[in-house]
Amino acid sequence: MQSEVRGSIGILGYGVDGQCVADWLCGLSGIDRVFVFDDGKKCEYRNAKCELGSNLDGVDLVFRSPGFPLDHKLMVEAKEKGIPVTSSTTEVLKGFGGVTVGVTGSNGKTTCVALIEEFLKAEFGDDRVGRGGNDGIPRMDLIENWSMEKNAKCEYRNAKKFLVLELSSFQLIDCPVSPNIAVVLNITPNHLNWHKDMKEYAEAKRQIVAHQKSEHDEGFAFRISHFALNKDIAVLNREDSIVKKFAEGLESGVHWFTDDVPENIKCVTHPDTIRAAVTAARALKVSEENIGKVLKEFPGVPHRLEFIREIDGVKWYNDSSCTTPESVITACEVFPEGKLVILMGGRDKGMDFSSLYEVIKKRGVRVVSYGEMAETFRSQIPSELVIENPEPSDFEKTIEVTRSASKSGDNVVLSPACASFDMFKNAKERGRRFSLIVREMGGK
Repeated sequence: MQSEVRGSIGILGYGVDGQCVADWLCGLSGIDRVFVFDDGKKCEYRNAKCELGSNLDGVDLVFRSPGFPLDHKLMVEAKEKGIPVTSSTTEVLKGFGGVTVGVTGSNGKTTCVALIEEFLKAEFGDDRVGRGGNDGIPRMDLIENWSMEKNAKCEYRNAKKFLVLELSSFQLIDCPVSPNIAVVLNITPNHLNWHKDMKEYAEAKRQIVAHQKSEHDEGFAFRISHFALNKDIAVLNREDSIVKKFAEGLESGVHWFTDDVPENIKCVTHPDTIRAAVTAARALKVSEENIGKVLKEFPGVPHRLEFIREIDGVKWYNDSSCTTPESVITACEVFPEGKLVILMGGRDKGMDFSSLYEVIKKRGVRVVSYGEMAETFRSQIPSELVIENPEPSDFEKTIEVTRSASKSGDNVVLSPACASFDMFKNAKERGRRFSLIVREMGGK
């Protein structure tokens, strides 16, 4: 199957995704020119074929970067001119020759992806498994041109037989291809500053299962070879009312999250994340021995309830990737009542915090608020649980206030519930800054 990407290509958005697409395009034969559109920003191109575009005249195909608005004038222009629109996610799902595993949900995606990756590596070997998507980089490097003629040997050069992808609503909303194994953890309000409404957000997530196949051809079975995957599989959360409806009308097989998981789990995370990953691993024929071994050893992932250090009897955790109220609720329920202090703040994404406020009140969680949402949180949380922060726009001083208010036996967690863009480039930068400050603190 030869690549269908030819001629002059437009890239909408030139962040990490757009740059990876440009590098991939410039290595293909049949590509004439690559035009980059990034709302007039000056872009430094890593390849001579790239140039800044002004309109879509002469463009044969457009790549939309995740987060690039669907109602942007260039998207409208592409539709009017009949120019097809694709994405790195679409091309990777179409072009990877082995088994694709996709994970989506409002909370827990990255940990679930990392667990599934570790399960597969334990069973099939590190060199057989790749990972990418929303939390990493597009795996354009794993797209292969392969062919299989009747009675001829299939030559597939890539050693990786599994690709595990974290997939966001931005990536899925216009993706016409679904992964072979699709995991949906949960659906709660998120990114409503980008999506029109909750209905559009949920429908975007549903695309991860909407295009799964009821059967695979002989060529696919030949390429994966290690086990029979006769049809795609949707791994779904029966306890989530929206996710449960995703099973309706599917041609693929449906596996509900299992309740049967090994004990002695090292990772601090929501139980549904473990249940989903174990269900997917079993669908992928990972042995019970390897599932148990990974769960005993897997420490979790950076920026998600990541233990940093203990200082004077207080344990500090980096949960910077917590950008929804639901993920803060998970943090609140992990630690003992009355023993938790959370740093909460950032930029609002149009979410409902009412359930979180109730959990904070019920469990006696003390809160230090900061950033753009500082005043909102301070006014909505019971005053006896609010730790006054005189300088909410200063992140380092916010951490100093938190330390002064905590005592031996407490757990301090950066669990923001919001986007990071008021003070940081992204959640990872926020988490790294927090971790650095905590590691440099004096004390024992």
